[in-house]
Amino acid sequence: MALFKKALLSAVTLFLVVFTGTGYKYAANCVSGTIVKELKQTQGRIGLYVMALQTLMPIYGNLVLMAQGPAPQCGTAANAINLNLLNEPMDVFKHFKNMTQIGALQSLQKGNIHKGYLYVFRSKGYAEYNWIADCVPGPIVKGLDQTGGRIALYTMALTTILPGLFGDLVYLGEGNNSACVDMMNSINEGNTSVVRIAKAKTNMGMKEIGVLQGLKVADNHKSYIYVFKNKMWNTNNIMILGLKEYGL
Repeated sequence: MALFKKALLSAVTLFLVVFTGTGYKYAANCVSGTIVKELKQTQGRIGLYVMALQTLMPIYGNLVLMAQGPAPQCGTAANAINLNLLNEPMDVFKHFKNMTQIGALQSLQKGNIHKGYLYVFRSKGYAEYNWIADCVPGPIVKGLDQTGGRIALYTMALTTILPGLFGDLVYLGEGNNSACVDMMNSINEGNTSVVRIAKAKTNMGMKEIGVLQGLKVADNHKSYIYVFKNKMWNTNNIMILGLKEYGL
């Protein structure tokens, strides 16, 4: 469990996107039953996956709702909450008839691969940025068996964990951990040009990784920055609040 927590803590300071300048009260994540069930550190139990999400995403506060249902409805419900289309989490059940609430006892069961699981949290804060970055220590990148420890392939791990947030990779870099974390914070705390940040960090121990170098196994003594397009950010800086699109 300690190793799992260490791996998840590498993804600190990730921000969800909301409508211009507005801090929304709730944040939601829909997780496939397969992912919930196969997480060994939680023994595949539905309720324990909450800890995984809260560790991975420090922006998640207290859990306010767990629900289950068909994956498409689950995903749409999560989007509706994140876009502030629902007044309260319990409104999920008014608009998505096949979603049902999960109680304490049921949360101890293992995930069902045929369902999607909705986790709704009080949000500690939102940001409205075009880019989102994650700094990952070398030992974590290197230790992921599924990618053979290769730097660039770790991108797939991140986009698999949060497919609704991480878009295309726009920058991959390496350097000492302090510079890496500083660069991540600079991106996540302000809508600043990735190119400008990359140039600034060149003199602070960070450098861009090319295609061939990205295929190498990670170095334990370095940290790696992954910068993605934020999929929840509209290019016109306005979130599209189409109620019909979300089944409301």
